[in-house]
Amino acid sequence: MKIAKYIFLLVLLFVITSSILIITKDGSYTVVKSKLIKVPKNTVFNYLAENKNWDVINPWKNTLEKGSLIKQEEFNKDSIAQIISLNNTNEIKTTWQFTDSLNYTKISWITKGKMSFKEKFLGIINRGQKNNLADSFEIGLSNLNKILTTEINTFNIKIDGFVNRDTIFYIQKPATCKLEQLPNNIKIILPKLQKLLLVTKRKTNGEPFIIYHSKDTVANTITFSVAIPTKEKVQISAGSDIYSGQNNPFQAVKATLTGNYNHKKEAVAKIFAYMKENKLEQSPKYKEVDIILKNTTTDKSASKWVTEILIPVRPIKPIVKKKPKVIVDSTAVEEEPIME
Repeated sequence: MKIAKYIFLLVLLFVITSSILIITKDGSYTVVKSKLIKVPKNTVFNYLAENKNWDVINPWKNTLEKGSLIKQEEFNKDSIAQIISLNNTNEIKTTWQFTDSLNYTKISWITKGKMSFKEKFLGIINRGQKNNLADSFEIGLSNLNKILTTEINTFNIKIDGFVNRDTIFYIQKPATCKLEQLPNNIKIILPKLQKLLLVTKRKTNGEPFIIYHSKDTVANTITFSVAIPTKEKVQISAGSDIYSGQNNPFQAVKATLTGNYNHKKEAVAKIFAYMKENKLEQSPKYKEVDIILKNTTTDKSASKWVTEILIPVRPIKPIVKKKPKVIVDSTAVEEEPIME
């Protein structure tokens, strides 16, 4: 009995001592998980800034826990703050931070919190919310790396050749932005044009498209219009930032880009190679046009976006070299040959 009593007292002493240590232990914790991804910083930021992409990277989607994105806020292209609900009972505040690192982007997923007595105890045996969050953040970063390096970098370019573009009426809204911000601007402008057509009960006549007005290679900006073709000319009230337009028929070389819009440079390079091979040059009379078949508003998967790129062309005018004129001196006296 004495041995059992001593064992009981030792266990009780251990429990009391452990409880005191757990109670006095600082309950604050910070979880930081980072990963290097070989994707431009702006691409990473823009992808995470899309709320609907949360379902793709959500580390809790295949677990018993339910992780729901409640609120998101972006800051200066360098960080994104999120509030995530776990099982509709526990809300955690997290921050994504983005840093350029040579040809990579360093992505850090961070959270801070307070542990309850139970969480402190579980932390001793490497369990509890802090450790669970660390594991989940690792999974989320792996999901993000996979989607960005496969989905965004998967693309295909098909040269469709010489095409004719017919007369088209359309409504348009012009804008200027950085090249990498173009997909996001399309997503903002397109619904406004669609709403106008719905209110005025006008029918569309094909897929939306982009008209490129000018490019500033130094500032990396483009001035363009997002447009929707209509079956007839639409009269727009004065003072509106939406305008009606019409383009006359023109001939172009067309390429179809399947994949993220970031690969347009490769598509344009192939178009110009085709033009050179077929003795064509870009026509200054008409604007470059991109027809949007699928984009971020219709498909979450960037590898499934489809864009038709049309560059107006004309035959290269042959350079006619003028023959040099031979000037004959009329004052010269022709000498008669001497006969021997």
